[in-house]
Amino acid sequence: MLLKNIKEVLFINYLGIDISKKNSVIAHYHQEKFHKEFTIQNNRNGYNYLLNYLNKINNPKLIFESTGIYSRGMVQFCRVNKINYIEINPLEAKFKTSSLRSWKTDKSDAHKLAMLATNIENHQSSNISDDIYFELRERARFHLEMESEQTRLKVEIVEALHQTFPGLEKLFKNRYSIIALNIAAQFPHPEIMKKQDLEALIESVFNSTDKGLSVIKAENYAKKLIALANESYPTVEEHSFLIKKVKILIQQLKQSILQMKQLDEEMILLAKQLDCFESIYSIPGIGELTAAMIIGEIGDITQFKSNKQLNAYVGIDIKRYQSGSTQYRDTINKRGNKNARKLLFWVVMNIIRGQRHYDNHIIDYYYKLKKQPNEKSHKTAVVACMNRLLKTIHYLVTNNKQYDYQMSPH
Repeated sequence: MLLKNIKEVLFINYLGIDISKKNSVIAHYHQEKFHKEFTIQNNRNGYNYLLNYLNKINNPKLIFESTGIYSRGMVQFCRVNKINYIEINPLEAKFKTSSLRSWKTDKSDAHKLAMLATNIENHQSSNISDDIYFELRERARFHLEMESEQTRLKVEIVEALHQTFPGLEKLFKNRYSIIALNIAAQFPHPEIMKKQDLEALIESVFNSTDKGLSVIKAENYAKKLIALANESYPTVEEHSFLIKKVKILIQQLKQSILQMKQLDEEMILLAKQLDCFESIYSIPGIGELTAAMIIGEIGDITQFKSNKQLNAYVGIDIKRYQSGSTQYRDTINKRGNKNARKLLFWVVMNIIRGQRHYDNHIIDYYYKLKKQPNEKSHKTAVVACMNRLLKTIHYLVTNNKQYDYQMSPH
């Protein structure tokens, strides 16, 4: 009797969970045999019912797909109640469940996940570091949202200034630097600027930045500002609503820039808690912020057994069409993480742009593809470099190494 009880404890009860917005379908399997199926609401009452159910069985293990915000409630439930669980990538789940027997029910996903759990006992259950990966992903995506919003604000500011103070953008090389924005906010119209004498104008320019601008440089900017004002021909009067609009837009942009700077610093500090950060940061052309954003989009790189799996997750694995003697041009699948693809494309472009400052085999590979007899297009070469970059990142992270140009393939 005692031996029977011990064996019963050793057997794990697998519960596959198909999570949707409001409800979760749960399929319970014991010793690989179907036991029960039920549905809970994704609220406190539903989770309490599930907890009571789990307390009545031995060794429960939950498995569900990572479905963004919808699966976060189940993750929190498992962590608070110390329940063993596996959160699996949807793409991985799709591949692994495609070979399982089909079910004549709309609730088959829960059953397939439960059966899948019996075959992935070596799959690492989620742990506390997942909190960091989740936070980094949310921060990285919010960074991109803020960048997009800043781009919109910049376009609107330029369009408004072209009407209120044409030519003002020529004052500074970077028309969106803090000093440029401060000057534009103070003098959005030539007539407003003409009310100040040269000395007051120099003081205004000098106080528009905290980066230690010299008095001589401030005077040069002030004189150039006067010349631009005399040449400018605004299409509206100084009391136009557009003047107020310019000031509001500039204030919004400045606030967004300062907020994003603070959030980026926090994101970098968070990413530095992970072992993979230094490996990715060691690649020439990848800064601290970029390394943090790569981790945020890809997540735990060690969960991918090979760089091919990582490529498939991102969505740059090759899709090939061939029928008889007809063969179409190879393309990438584009079924993975589109945010990661956009980020990696941008990263590769930045690495190529900064080539004069460092040695990087990604740059060598890009020009190797461009110099082939059948020269690759720019976009094709960049995507190929994304593939090479992911392979490098996967190798460095899984082997806990830092980049060495001499050891990299050329």
